Amino acid sequence: MSEQCFQVIINGQLAEGAEPTQTRQNIAKLFKTKVDAIEPMFSGKRICVKKNLNQATARKYQQFIIKAGLKAGVAPMPSTTAPAKQKPDSALSPDGTPVATEIAEVGSIMDSRPPAPAANIDTSAYDMDEVGIILDEKPLVASAEIDTSALSMHEAGVNMMEYETSPKAEYDLSQLSMADVGETLVKHTPIPPADIDTSNLEMKS
Repeated sequence: MSEQCFQVIINGQLAEGAEPTQTRQNIAKLFKTKVDAIEPMFSGKRICVKKNLNQATARKYQQFIIKAGLKAGVAPMPSTTAPAKQKPDSALSPDGTPVATEIAEVGSIMDSRPPAPAANIDTSAYDMDEVGIILDEKPLVASAEIDTSALSMHEAGVNMMEYETSPKAEYDLSQLSMADVGETLVKHTPIPPADIDTSNLEMKS
């Protein structure tokens, strides 16, 4: 019995946390093509991007596609085996007439309708890096070189800063006194009215 083969399926949905523009760039790099060429993969239709793989290899390709930003699934390749033949049997109709009936064998699929065809999108021009290839080859950021040889650290529990208590303010109040209750502190002197001579002024009619 030959080993069952599997296929890698996508439907254009982004993986959790993926950003659309960056995902398109990642997928284009994964399939070694231009961003415009992989646009059909984001149409929302079911597309087989890899087929006739063993299950372990299919799972690896699935993880690479998910890492690039697209949801991907693994499914068995459609079976090409003809459906099992049904054995004839006999039964009686309500009027007692024998009629021919068929009973499927144990384990047979009752609904033999073929699965819906996958989207007819030609991916033969695409290529995918082998399993284990690093997609993003950007160089790692160099570690900052900071000379800390002149620095030291206190032991645990040491106070880094000692605060001094401010001295209590001393005020000399011996020269001050307080008036009796009800005493007027400020005596108001009325301002005398202005003495302006207006005898030389007249008002016109």
